[in-house]
Amino acid sequence: MILDHRCMTILTKIVHAPSHVSPQELMEDLNVSKRTVYYDVEKINSWLKDNKIEELRYVRAAGFFLSEKGKQLVKQTLSSFDKVTSYEFSPKERAAWAAILILTREKPIFLQDLLDKLGVSRSTLLADIRELKRQLSHFEIKLNFHKTSGYFIAGEEQAKRKVLIYFLTHVLTNRGWNDLLSEVQLSIQEKQQISPELFRRSDLDEIYGILNESEAFSGVQYTDEVMETLSAHLSLLIKRFNQGKYIKMDPVEKEVIKETNEYRAAQFICRRIESGFQLEVPEDEICYITTYLLGAKISDYKAYDLENQDLKNLKQMAARMVDDFQKYACVFFQNRRELERNLLIHLKPAYFRIKYGIELDNPLAKPMQDSYQDLFILTKKVVHHFEYILGKPVSDDEVAYIAMHFGGWIDKEGVKVESRKKAAVVCASGIGTSRILQKQIEDLMPFVDVVHVYTVREYEKASLSGLDLVISTTPVSEKNVPVFVVNPILNPSEKESLLKQIQAADKQPKQESIEAVMDIIRKHADIKDESLLMQELKAYYQSKNETKSEVDHKPMLNEVLTADKIQFADSADSWQEALQLASNPLLEDHSITQEYIDAMIANVKNMGPYIVIAPGIALPHARPESGVKKLGMSFLRLKESCSFSEKPEHQVRLFFVLAAIDNETHLKALSQLSKMLSDGDSQEKLQNAETAAEVAEIINQYSQD
Repeated sequence: MILDHRCMTILTKIVHAPSHVSPQELMEDLNVSKRTVYYDVEKINSWLKDNKIEELRYVRAAGFFLSEKGKQLVKQTLSSFDKVTSYEFSPKERAAWAAILILTREKPIFLQDLLDKLGVSRSTLLADIRELKRQLSHFEIKLNFHKTSGYFIAGEEQAKRKVLIYFLTHVLTNRGWNDLLSEVQLSIQEKQQISPELFRRSDLDEIYGILNESEAFSGVQYTDEVMETLSAHLSLLIKRFNQGKYIKMDPVEKEVIKETNEYRAAQFICRRIESGFQLEVPEDEICYITTYLLGAKISDYKAYDLENQDLKNLKQMAARMVDDFQKYACVFFQNRRELERNLLIHLKPAYFRIKYGIELDNPLAKPMQDSYQDLFILTKKVVHHFEYILGKPVSDDEVAYIAMHFGGWIDKEGVKVESRKKAAVVCASGIGTSRILQKQIEDLMPFVDVVHVYTVREYEKASLSGLDLVISTTPVSEKNVPVFVVNPILNPSEKESLLKQIQAADKQPKQESIEAVMDIIRKHADIKDESLLMQELKAYYQSKNETKSEVDHKPMLNEVLTADKIQFADSADSWQEALQLASNPLLEDHSITQEYIDAMIANVKNMGPYIVIAPGIALPHARPESGVKKLGMSFLRLKESCSFSEKPEHQVRLFFVLAAIDNETHLKALSQLSKMLSDGDSQEKLQNAETAAEVAEIINQYSQD
């Protein structure tokens, strides 16, 4: 019996599981049907039987399992597993191995060589080669064939290197060297030796040790996966060096690269490679290896890394991403400073990977989009900050990595993400207008994700499965999803009306619910006019929900920050005193308790001046449960700035204290405050204002939508 990649994944999971593995868990992991899982288990059991090992057993309501003795026997068998006769490569693996073997070949490789290695039919392999050619075109290189020299890849050396690391991640992701070395043995045949020593365990171990020592130079710690992948990558690069295949780097880029700690680490690595493998590594290759160290995923970094200007920009960008994520997800991260630090640990290597065109295969990208669609969509909304710094788009694979980071932090803090709605926008005026409308909708209703933008013709043909609502600039037919018709540019009253309609529709009982009420009435009463009763019931529910919507509306900035909560003072002896003074109006009208002020002060002590949102401006706040009684905001202007740290940007004169009752009600006011503070003229007017009326006038200008 031959096992394929999916069967190997199932068997490995069960062997390493501490208890039973349910079919549901396997279905979700592999994104396959229950029938496919049971079919694969039958194949695994046939293979186990052939190898005289007990078969997988199944316990109802628990799942599949093996005894400890069976697990040990499977591990022993797999350690000497003959993949030539017992393993079926997936199409993805076949393409990856073909590319790697051709790029590192030491003798001509022909179709028969690949047939012997990959164990498939001629027609299947030819289809794989066509797919490989298609993938290589993405890297702007070509797979060619010559009758005497066999298959070879033509193109720039730098592009070939990108291909090498890209396909290497295909065969190494989530797997160790033993599996890799086992597959390499397929190339060591009695008659056809394609590449008898593609990888040697001793070489990999030596390179791994060099990389381990190099961490001291770059000040980072690489993940285990990166250590293995980089070791294998460097092993293949050594083959390229021995064949005289070198790269040329841009002179200007080289000067920038030489300023990094990773360059010093690359120098150390190359010196050790030169002595250990008896070859010379040119300066350009040291810089090239530096780009991979910069792009490698790390588990930690040292504080001095942030002295680099690129990383300072990334730090600011991470803060903006967290700002927007909290806004769109309607959540509040308690340990925000640590979240930003951990996000930066991920974004730093991602920045250099994307900058230098290093593509990694993320096998979790598709499952992430399928199983955690809301989280993926939220991350797509905030990743534009990253794209702005990069000057190029971020792939879905990279977005999935970032989404996993946010998801992990949500789980860690136990934060509850509000339920979200999926919408489509329909616009007959063109893509530009539809994007403007999309932005207005998502700013007005952070709980709504616009997942499709249609023309009218596209809408009529589209399946609306999974959508909660449709917002259109022109009347369209309803297809079991509520449709709201609006103008492309929403004025304040239209925004309020749309918000009420959507909230009312969400709470309105469906037709079947009213029918259920009618059935009850029919049992116990004589109905004079059934159609009139039905209409009145609908009207009653509609009016009830509209009343509730009035209560649920999001107030504007001038409704939250009123003239009686505006204060002026010459100075404060400390930032703690400034926070107390700025919060007093909210304390006096019972919007908050003293506990809330104490919580804000404690948060700053624990997390640093996270409340300083811009130079000279602070937005003190804490969690609603820390003592908020009702929604409110207060303002304090100091003549002399108050210091939160020794840094000049932490000198504050303007304080806006926010008391939020939940994760959503304050969002409109907060959005208007953000616009006001983004305007330099408005900031200057606030700094120079002398009366509450002057401040209120500025606030009113931004409370119109």
